[in-house]
Amino acid sequence: MNLFSHSPLPEKIPLSGSDCFHLVLDKHARKYNAGDNVMRIVFYFDKSLSKPEIEERLSHSALIHWLCNIRLVTPPFFRKPYWKYTDGGRKICVHEHEHAEEFSIPETVLNRDIPIDAERFIECDIVRYPTGRSVLSLSWNHILMDGRGIGMLVNHLNELDETNGLSPQDHFPVAEKRTGIYRYIRNMYEVKRFIQDSSRLPIASIAGKNAKSSKHFSNRIIYFTREETALIDQAAFKHGARFGANLFYLSCCAHAVNLINSQRGTEGDLWLPIPYDGRLKGSKGPVISNFVAYLFYRLTSTELLDVKTTVGSMNRQMAEQLKTEMSRKYNMLLKMMRHFPLWLYYFLISRTGEGNFSSFLYSSTGNNFNQVNHLFGMPVKNLTIYPSSTFPPGLTFSFLRHHDALNINIAYSSDILSKFELDFLEEKMRNLLFAGC
Repeated sequence: MNLFSHSPLPEKIPLSGSDCFHLVLDKHARKYNAGDNVMRIVFYFDKSLSKPEIEERLSHSALIHWLCNIRLVTPPFFRKPYWKYTDGGRKICVHEHEHAEEFSIPETVLNRDIPIDAERFIECDIVRYPTGRSVLSLSWNHILMDGRGIGMLVNHLNELDETNGLSPQDHFPVAEKRTGIYRYIRNMYEVKRFIQDSSRLPIASIAGKNAKSSKHFSNRIIYFTREETALIDQAAFKHGARFGANLFYLSCCAHAVNLINSQRGTEGDLWLPIPYDGRLKGSKGPVISNFVAYLFYRLTSTELLDVKTTVGSMNRQMAEQLKTEMSRKYNMLLKMMRHFPLWLYYFLISRTGEGNFSSFLYSSTGNNFNQVNHLFGMPVKNLTIYPSSTFPPGLTFSFLRHHDALNINIAYSSDILSKFELDFLEEKMRNLLFAGC
């Protein structure tokens, strides 16, 4: 008997506009034979995990079951791509590893791809260390979920034994409202003008102009204590970040990258499309699909004189884009482009900035994981997110806060950053984040 026969699962889920943008990123990775579009969330435990127990826990999730039994359908022109539920009875794969370096993740885990033609789009790894500690990693193709989605998936897994958990149907997107073709066309030209102006060449990318491919990505995680994080929050407020520290974090990243470009003699304007959660505030779903809106920042040399000036510039750009609803209109454009063949979609997107999607990449989970105290009843010592490794630009900053302590996971290509430059980047990031404390 099907364990989930009492909870009918959707047989067809159309991809969102943001999902299809990640299809383009996946094609981008294949073109350059570089990176992948896989994200990972890693939980750290002070005990050794039991594979049978983890498999048993995951087997009771209707959502995990659905994710393991879908395939991507890309129909002909004018029809939207969608996920088709096949109910093939597949279960999540739980891989086991032994590793000597405590809390380090083996390269075999970090470099394992989950392509769009994979049998399953989500996987699990358990890594054990000689000290008796362990980590659990969940990996998924970014087309399935965004950062907020995986946060809600974690909540769902923790609620499996509780009576107040969400029903499976509440995790999936509802049918979209129709939009008139005239509104789409008018919106398309407005967004096109804005993007062309915002991303006009020249743009200084951390990848440089001659980067053609990058086969190897690595990660460096920078940890801060609660006390250090409190000091960083104070610095953010002093530098003009009045609505959370996000723009301060981003400004520090921009300055650190600009310093490296300056050392190379390749400094110039930075262009940064930055994602933020497009769901309603306080919503508990949906989990499946990306619901990310975008804000676009262009930073000139005069706006990179100091961090406070940069924060002020981005505050003004953000306010103007929210006033004109540019992020909503851009999402409408992404929705419309779902009807294009992928090769045409890729051609139109990659023409902007001569194939560079951003000077560097940035994401922040805010407080989504700050109060994640346990998983399956086991205390979580720490957690972090490994961002997908997109090339170009070949450098991604991912900010996460857990138990009021900040960590930054930097995904980088060794073909883009040398060991010396990576050390320099970390040193400058620390200096900038604590500036004025």
